[in-house]
Formats: sequence, C-alpha cells, structure tokens
Amino acid sequence: MVNKKDIKKIFNEYYRPLVQYANRFLDTIDECEDLVQDIFVDFWEKENLFQDEIYLKVYLYKAVRNKCYNVIKHKLVKNKYAENSIQSLEDDDLFLKQMLEEDIVYQLHKAIDILPQRKKEIIKLSLKGLKNLEIADELGIQLQTVKTLKTQSYKILRDQFKAMDSIIYFLLV
Repeated sequence: MVNKKDIKKIFNEYYRPLVQYANRFLDTIDECEDLVQDIFVDFWEKENLFQDEIYLKVYLYKAVRNKCYNVIKHKLVKNKYAENSIQSLEDDDLFLKQMLEEDIVYQLHKAIDILPQRKKEIIKLSLKGLKNLEIADELGIQLQTVKTLKTQSYKILRDQFKAMDSIIYFLLV
C-alpha cells in the first residue's frame, strides 16, 4: 500500500507531466490541473498496490486519459444540447408554434375550468388518459352518463374554439 510520504513523492514527480499530458486533450491548464488533482484524490482514497514504478506510471496516465475522455464526451453532449437550444431559439417558425401551443393549452384549460363541475371532472380525467369506463368507476357514475357529459363538453369546447380554427390552421401550415 502507498503511504502519505510515497503519495507526496509520486505527486511531486508526476503532477506536472500528467498536467501536460492532459493539456494535449483539454483546452485550459486550469482544467487539466483540476483533473490531475482529482486523480490524485482518487489515488489517495483507494488502496493502491503496484509491482513497480512502470505499473504506477501506466495507471496514472491511463487515469488521466480516461478522465480526459469523459470530460470531452461531457463537453460534446453539452455542446450538442446548446446547439439544439440555439437552433430552437433561432427558428422563428418553431418559436411561433411553441408560443401558439402554449396559448392553446392555456385557453383550453381556461375553457375547461368554465365547464360545470361534473363535466370539468370528466374532461380532466379524460385528458389524463382515463377511458370512459375508468372515469365512470372513479366518479361513481354510469358509463352512459360519462359518454353523454363528455360529448356535451366537447361540443361546448369546440364552439369556444371555432373562431380559433382558421388562425390555428394558417399558423401551422
């Protein structure tokens, strides 16, 4: 097992070369120094036994290589996400569609809230994905009552959204 005195010696000997090695893959020296320090913290916390200095050296360089690889993979994921976000923000058509969708959902919930209590409950349960029979069981009412109230609710909602039909059609085309 490597003791504290040995770790200090190993750190002093390998820290700079490992930072330089990491700098072949990563952008900034600060990032490289942090990465190598993390490796030495991991090294400190684990029980490490090495046959000789070559095995130790291989271990340290592989650890740096693997950490650099993980950092680069993480950066690629972040960059891809940022790129997609930028494209979404720059795409005016997508922006208008998202804005319209948000407004329609808001208007729909507003219209549902105006419905009489039982019709409102049925529509909200239906929007959660429940089937007519499940709604009837949940509310303790007849299946036919659910179907009737649901049909009446949809008619009321369609009438409220009739004026928006042509606007929605033109914005989505």
